[in-house]
Amino acid sequence: MRNLINTKGALGLRSHIVLCALIGLLLPEVFARPGSPEEELSHVKLRLSSLENRYRHLCNQYANLATNCSGPEIKCTECPAWWFQVGDQCFHLSTDRQDWANSTKNCTEMGGHLAILTTREQHEAVEKESRSIGGFYTDYWIGLTDSETEGDWKWVDNSELKTPFWNALKSEPDNNLSGGPEGEDCVVVDSYSQSWFDVPCSFLYPRICQMDATPLS
Repeated sequence: MRNLINTKGALGLRSHIVLCALIGLLLPEVFARPGSPEEELSHVKLRLSSLENRYRHLCNQYANLATNCSGPEIKCTECPAWWFQVGDQCFHLSTDRQDWANSTKNCTEMGGHLAILTTREQHEAVEKESRSIGGFYTDYWIGLTDSETEGDWKWVDNSELKTPFWNALKSEPDNNLSGGPEGEDCVVVDSYSQSWFDVPCSFLYPRICQMDATPLS
């Protein structure tokens, strides 16, 4: 009986210690919790900023160590708000409709250029973003044109097209003259099918802008 009492006493004491420890951990959070929504927002913003700074520090620390230890390389970069990142590039889908020339100008004003889509990974990310946005239109301008020489497709940075994603089922590009005598010299991507169509540059479509991701500092 004495052993049983001692055992129960030990268990009770242990439970009490655990309970006190939990209360000690929780009390700071309870008392630190802001009272009003504005105070809570400020508190969360401060914690988010702290986490972002911690992430930057750890990412850069890892990158430096990985170089010396032959570890997997990671890029410590980020994109502006409302842009999504693929590798070391940032992309933004704008849903207002413009012609190709004005779309090019708008991307430049945002600090980038019309998108240069060269990989399947980029197309898949565009599809995912387009579906999350929703909306009636799925076609977006990209930075590809043969306006200087028919059939000689160039990106907006004047680089040559090496990996095409034309819609083969529609025999694209076809330079169809139904849209006007100037033909079809600019390109949209069907974000859902991840394939390209040539269309008249005067048509109105949403656009995809692109810029380099910036290093975390």
